[in-house]
Amino acid sequence: MKNDSLIPIIKELERVYDLIAERYQFKALRPIITIQSKGRQAAYGWHWSDKWSNGKDNLSEINICAEELDKHPVETLIHEMCHYHNAVDKIADCNSSQYHNKHFKERAENYGLNVKRAGRFGWAMTSVSDKLIPVLEEMKINYDVFKLIRKQSIRIKAETKMKKWTCSCMNIRCAVELDATCNLCKQIFEKEE
Repeated sequence: MKNDSLIPIIKELERVYDLIAERYQFKALRPIITIQSKGRQAAYGWHWSDKWSNGKDNLSEINICAEELDKHPVETLIHEMCHYHNAVDKIADCNSSQYHNKHFKERAENYGLNVKRAGRFGWAMTSVSDKLIPVLEEMKINYDVFKLIRKQSIRIKAETKMKKWTCSCMNIRCAVELDATCNLCKQIFEKEE
């Protein structure tokens, strides 16, 4: 019995990348397409300039987060291609706080994505436009390969050591047993259960 593999997913992402790049006449070297854990970030993917080297060229990376492979992987790929295209053209489209500016918005709309504001992330929310749907259908994308996803880890929140203590006029929190009297109401603090 053979295990599932990431290879078909990466091959399909590379194939779609090449077709999109050809359609929008983007001639830069294809970046390394990776699938990695998003860790603690709330991200579907990312672009990272000059992250790899093949001995003669520096190559960028486009990552699709392993936990999000079943949530719009092609749209995420195109979103990250827009960042890559802007980086190649030396256009700053996103700051270190992940604020996507109007340069990103313009590039993404040119690639056929709908773009909306996403609070502190600026023009970061993208979706496939009606104009792009037939283009993607023409590519005959094999969405079945994107059924393999990394399970999200469930974080169990540790119980706090801080306990609530009260008197008649206030509440305080303390991580140790408290033996004290309130200076205002002159009552002894009692632990609240």
